[in-house]
Order: sequence, then structure tokens, then C-alpha cells
Amino acid sequence: MAYTLQPRPIAFQLDRPPHAGENDMAVLARRVQLLFMACAVMVPLCAHAGDPDILTDFVVPAAVDPAQINGTFFTHTGLLAGVAAADPAKFAVTKATAAEFPALLGQSVSFASLVYGAGTVNPPHLHPRASELLLVVKGTLFVGLIDAARNGTVCTQTLAAGDMFVFPKGMVHFQFNNGTGEARALSAFGSAGPGTVSLPAALFDTGIDDVVLEKSFHTDAGTIDVLKHDNQLAPAPAPAQSAGAALLSRPAAMLLCLVAGFLFTS
Repeated sequence: MAYTLQPRPIAFQLDRPPHAGENDMAVLARRVQLLFMACAVMVPLCAHAGDPDILTDFVVPAAVDPAQINGTFFTHTGLLAGVAAADPAKFAVTKATAAEFPALLGQSVSFASLVYGAGTVNPPHLHPRASELLLVVKGTLFVGLIDAARNGTVCTQTLAAGDMFVFPKGMVHFQFNNGTGEARALSAFGSAGPGTVSLPAALFDTGIDDVVLEKSFHTDAGTIDVLKHDNQLAPAPAPAQSAGAALLSRPAAMLLCLVAGFLFTS
């Protein structure tokens, strides 16, 4: 006698009729259970790390002879060089990412050293590929982030030396030295290339049409021109191993507050 096996489809049937004697609460509980089962299956498929996993202990750059690798390859000495030469009245940052320290390739870590002159700010920005853990080592800093999941709630804190603050991946955040002396901090990132998107630069230094900016911020052409001019006078922090100024003008600071309001409440 021959048997024919018919394939049986597998699916989550959230709307099938209830079992005999099953009340509404039991039906709801069963549906919630199935929903959690579906989420448990889908979450691993949707999760992506900031850096890809590697199949070796470390990555050897193409220009490096593996036979010549020694302790020097795993050493970086330039983290404090840029900030040591920086103008103490300005904001400066020196980075140690895979671009400056190739041994970090595939390691999902990087570092930065930051110096804040009195009254200077690290303007609102985000890191698309990593969370940031900030440690204040000198002075005080007023820091904050925008929680988009809670309708743009702004979470702020004043940090003293020894305090830490975490900025989750992709969240807009800032640091401001509102004291009278210099402040210093160290930042660790969960990626060898965390990336940085500065809001002032992205909005006013990328060629976005003035009409788009005027309508987005409900302002006039004159205000947009002033903001673009201010942003050119106050460039974003210099790239790794160099120092740069980033003083944020009062008009720019006011408009950035409007940005947060329009992005997360409209």
C-alpha cells in the first residue's frame, strides 16, 4: 500500500475560533503568547551589529606583512597628541578609530579624547553605528540626549569628574561646558568606526535648498543665511589627531532647539 505525504503549512493563526469553553481572557493570552513566539523568531533576523563579526582574532590590513606584526601594531600613541596642542579656549577632539588605529578593525571598539574650553559645546550630533560611553576626567559638563521613543523627551545631566553617561546608538546628543574652567572627557564607542553626523553641518553645510530649510523651520531666508554663516565660522570638531573649534552661536543654538521640536513632536 502506498502512502502520499501531504505538506502541512505552518503558520501563526491569531484569529482562529476559540476552543470550546475558552473565555475571552484565555483567547487573548493565547494570542499574546503566539505574538511573542513570532517576535522571538523575527528579532534575530532583524538585529544587526555595528561591526561585522570576523573569523580571525584580528584583521591584518592589506598593506601590512603578517610576518612583521609585533607589539607596535597593537599600540596607538596619538590619542592625546591633538588635544595637547589644542587651544584651551576651544573645543577639540582626537579620535582613535580604525582609520587612525588599524588594529581596531573587527574589534568593535574605539576611543576619543575631548577637551572643552569654558563656554564651548560639542554640538548636537549622533553616532549611527555605536553607543558612546562618556567619562568626565576634569571639570564639569552639562550633557543631554533626545529620546525619540518618548516624543523627543530631552534627558540632561550635569556631570563632574569621575561621572559617566551613556549615549545610546543613533540618539542625538550634546555636551556643553557651562563652567568657567576647562573640562576634559574620554569616550568609548562600541564600534571601530562609529561615525558622526553633526546636526549643524548636516542641516546648513550640505547644500540643502534654502526654501526647504525655511519651510521646515518656519522662518525666513535671512535667518537661514545667518545660521549658515555662523556654521561656517564655527566648524565641527576637527578629525582625528587634530584640533578644531566648535563654538555654537546663540542663533544656531536656538534653531537647534527648534530642530528637536519639529523632528520629534510634529
